[in-house]
Amino acid sequence: MQLELTMPRLGETMDEGTILGWLVQIGTAFKRGDAILELETDKTVVEYPALGDGVLNEVMVGPGDRVAVGAPIARVTVANAADWADATAPAEASVATAAFAVLTMPRLGETMEEGVIGQWLVAEGAAYARGDAILEIETDKTAAEVPALSAGRLLRILAQPGARIAVGQPIAEVQGEVEAVTVVSATAPQVPEAQTVAKAAPSLGDGRLRATPLARRMARQKGVALGSLTGTGRRGRIERADVERADVDRAGPAVAGSGWLGTPVGRVAYEVEGTGGRTHLLIHGFAGDRTAWAVAASALRRAGHRTAVFDMPGHGETEAEATDLANLTDAAEALAAILPGPLVLVGHSMGAAVAVALASRLSAKVAGLVLLTPAGCGPLMGAEFVHGMADATTTGEVSHLLRLLGPKGGALSDAVLAQMAGQMARGRLKALAAALASPDGRQRIDLIRALQALPEALPIRALFGTEDRIVSATDALNVPARVAVHFLPTGHMPQWDAPRDVVELILKGAKDE
Repeated sequence: MQLELTMPRLGETMDEGTILGWLVQIGTAFKRGDAILELETDKTVVEYPALGDGVLNEVMVGPGDRVAVGAPIARVTVANAADWADATAPAEASVATAAFAVLTMPRLGETMEEGVIGQWLVAEGAAYARGDAILEIETDKTAAEVPALSAGRLLRILAQPGARIAVGQPIAEVQGEVEAVTVVSATAPQVPEAQTVAKAAPSLGDGRLRATPLARRMARQKGVALGSLTGTGRRGRIERADVERADVDRAGPAVAGSGWLGTPVGRVAYEVEGTGGRTHLLIHGFAGDRTAWAVAASALRRAGHRTAVFDMPGHGETEAEATDLANLTDAAEALAAILPGPLVLVGHSMGAAVAVALASRLSAKVAGLVLLTPAGCGPLMGAEFVHGMADATTTGEVSHLLRLLGPKGGALSDAVLAQMAGQMARGRLKALAAALASPDGRQRIDLIRALQALPEALPIRALFGTEDRIVSATDALNVPARVAVHFLPTGHMPQWDAPRDVVELILKGAKDE
């Protein structure tokens, strides 16, 4: 059943919210409890969980958009519309007959054994709605606000702020449904221990600053000391706006967030998110853009790593144009120059060729190379897709061509198809298509020689889809023996078809630091 998803009400006084990012890719299925988007209000930052199973068909608002409660934000196909019926209803309407339950300390990460209660965001006796932030929890790695999947009422607090509680132990008695969905807050940014020690009020009672997870992340990215800020949020909590108002030097290698980067071939649109761990530079394929990495990038950040994505020249929002792989590699090298090492380079299809060329330029800064359905490993490739997309002008053409990518290629919404058709109609990819393959499908790039020239110490993994109609899985027979080859029953977009397997492969694709 088709359903229009609206901005949820995360509190009784909430009138509007800001979209921070979508955590589910268009055309991707989600389960009840999966985090589907990140929201911010003037009082809270929360990853909003799906209230039932479904598929995201279309997003109507993007990061940074401020949307009124009840206004449409996306269209979804849902298995049971009743699951979403009271998504924005006040909590009072649905808890009168709810059962008694015990809320336990959630697990916010695979290695978490215990957590510290930061503060309760709902008072004893107060009702809460689906999606309301109930409490703040901190571990040695994570700061998160835990949302409610179901409406309910907080009856009695069993663990006070500052208490250290083992995972699974009782922290409160509630009236309403209790599920393990609170684990979705595991995607909250990591908080290094050195950042959680404060020297000034307001604090959580044990010397730690009161700040939203987003404010903490932004402060780290911008180099702002939280202790130097005055919080304007509830009870003096430091909010996103407080960090943004700080007069900070934004230059230097720790560039974060989204923006524009000057490169030798022109301005490039990029995004850098996450802190700590390794930096993963994700390079999309022909006719794609940086949004193709949305699900994989989110998972990598949940694992504690930094991600960098960009629209290559000739693609997406990037203003720069490209006629060959050298132009693409020049832009990728400019982005890599502002990223902290070591880097794991992840390239898809044409992007794999760019990743290999970039690895040869960056040398010791590269810790690993992961190639997904790489172009250039065999004599032929799917010219129907390459030249078809370069020449496409209508949504019908684009829709048929995308089906060549795999089972999810044809699941995009009409709005997204129209947007892609508009991009293709500009003719930006014609020269690049000619550089990749002849009209009869002969590949014009040779990745094998480039792979053979890379240092022996550099770990390289390649993934081929056995159902790929663009790059044949038999091309894997041509790669050098030193390359670890993997196969999955996917099409040309394994990051769409099997995102968990792909992320696991990426996390294994680097040498030990």
